[in-house]
Amino acid sequence: MDGVPNGKKGPKESAKGRKAAKNVRISDVDKVENQDRLSIIIGVRQDEKTVARVLKQAEKLYPREIVVVVHGSRDRSLEQVLAYSATHALRVYAYPYALGEDVWRAIGAREAAGDVWLFLEAEQIVAAQQLQPFVRSCYRGTDIALRQERAFLENQKIGQDPVRLAKCFLNCLLERSELGSSSMDDLPFAMTRKAAASIGTDHLFVPAVAQAIALQKELRVTSVRTVRERVTAREPKAAQARDGTSALTDLGDHLEALSLWQAKDK
Repeated sequence: MDGVPNGKKGPKESAKGRKAAKNVRISDVDKVENQDRLSIIIGVRQDEKTVARVLKQAEKLYPREIVVVVHGSRDRSLEQVLAYSATHALRVYAYPYALGEDVWRAIGAREAAGDVWLFLEAEQIVAAQQLQPFVRSCYRGTDIALRQERAFLENQKIGQDPVRLAKCFLNCLLERSELGSSSMDDLPFAMTRKAAASIGTDHLFVPAVAQAIALQKELRVTSVRTVRERVTAREPKAAQARDGTSALTDLGDHLEALSLWQAKDK
C-alpha cells in the first residue's frame, strides 16, 4: 500500500489496488531497505507444524533481524526454532511458561533493533509477498499498518462474534469507522518504532488500549489486504469459539480501551 496522506485517516484501497495486492513482488529496493530497517517479531507456542515455514517466509523479506519469542511450548516448537537458528541468524528468547496471547509482543519489541517492526504468529503462514505491503506502508509514512477486516455492516457474520463487534465499535468511537474491525489484536501488522514510543511499548501488552492511544494521538493508521494460508496444530485465535477465557480477556481489553477514551474528556 502506498503512503498515507496528511491527517489521521489512512488511504482507501481501490479495486485496482486490491487486484495488485495479489501479485505484489518484493523488489531489490525492498530487500535493501528491509536489511537496514526491518525487525520481524514472531510469537511461538504450540506451532511445531508451522514454525519452520513461517520462518522461511520471514527470511524471504531479507530483514535486519528475526526475533523469536517461544513461550509455554509443550510440543517440539522450541526444538524446531533452535534447529533452524543453527543455519540462520535468529535471536531466540524462550520462556517455559505461557505469556498469554499478547505479552510476547512487548518483549520482542523491547529487543528489536529495527525502526519498523512486523509482528507475526507462528500458527499462521503468510507468504512473504503478502507481508511486504505492511512493511512498505510504514516506510512510506504509515505509523501502524493493520490487517484489513470488513466493517460490521459489510459482514453480518461479525454480529455473531462480540469481540469483532467490539473492535468495530472502538474504531467508530475514535472516528475511524473505515477501519472496520481491523485491530492491533490481529496479526500480522506492522508499526514503526516511533509510533511505539508515542504509544508506550508497555501498552503492546493490551492491543486494544494501544490502538485507542494511537487513534487518540491521531497517528497514521491504515489497513492492508493480505491472503493467509493457515496450517496449525491448534485453533487459531480468531477462529476459536469465544466461550471462555479468551473471549472475556479480549472484551475486557476493549472495555479498558473504552475507559481510556472516556477519561480523555474528564
